[in-house]
Amino acid sequence: MGSADLGDGEPHWKRGGDGKPPEGGKKKADREQWIALGLELAVLFIIALVLALYLQAFIIKPYIIPSPSMEPTLLEGDRVMVDRVTYHYRHPRRGEVIVFRYLPEDPANWTKGGNFLTRSLDLLAEVLNISHQGSLPFIKRVVGEAGDVVQLRDGELYINDERYEPDYRFIKDNANGTWVVPEGCVIVMGDNRPNSNDSRRWGFVPYRSIIGRAVVIWWPPSRWSSL
Repeated sequence: MGSADLGDGEPHWKRGGDGKPPEGGKKKADREQWIALGLELAVLFIIALVLALYLQAFIIKPYIIPSPSMEPTLLEGDRVMVDRVTYHYRHPRRGEVIVFRYLPEDPANWTKGGNFLTRSLDLLAEVLNISHQGSLPFIKRVVGEAGDVVQLRDGELYINDERYEPDYRFIKDNANGTWVVPEGCVIVMGDNRPNSNDSRRWGFVPYRSIIGRAVVIWWPPSRWSSL
């Protein structure tokens, strides 16, 4: 009996004259492979983007120091990592370096509620930079917590009538003043006090305005240190 050309079960009329699939079928298969690869890459990109947004909104976010107001601790151009988790579980403490977005009277704070949904929206909006147009982030040091009486006496800092002697260096001036920190707020100052625009000028910082705590200088490498 004669043998039929059935090698792989493909009818002979679907093959080319040399027994191979026609060129058009190969091109179609290649095109489908490229489309599948493109879709996979698109999905991976979207996953990476969502993960990056999540990390910056809820975990940790990098910032660049914009001014010399925190010298000598932080120099203009330093890059720091800001922890966005800690202050969900406790309030800022004296001596911590914080980043906050807007002044207390700034109407750009569109999510003033304290529930989880509005707070989450505010965190995401901070990453996308869509809710605080015209309001740059500030970075300062907490020098007084809620209930503290903060005084400057000829440039010396006193907390609750006791001289404050921190383990960090700051540049003093000859300023004087007294502030009583209300509930739900902190008072902040730059370490470079003669060249810092801070609570001495525009008042207390409410908890809701705080983005997070600066925890480490990560760039340049020669400046690496914890805060």
